Amino acid sequence: MRLLRTLIMGGVMLIPGILLGFVIWYLAGGEAVTEPVETIICNGIPMLSVISGLVFGWMTGEAYSVKMDSN
Repeated sequence: MRLLRTLIMGGVMLIPGILLGFVIWYLAGGEAVTEPVETIICNGIPMLSVISGLVFGWMTGEAYSVKMDSN
């Protein structure tokens, strides 16, 4: 359950990452943006958003994790 919750949160965080990347790309000049900066904006921001969603989902999902008792 913890893994599924983490994957769902990471996938959902893709939407705000794409929107934020688009807004920053537009504010940076749109078509006039050079190649390295465009790659960082269009790929780095959504990837960072997904990674932060995965980390947040994993850290807050401890209540759903399965704990094995060793007796």
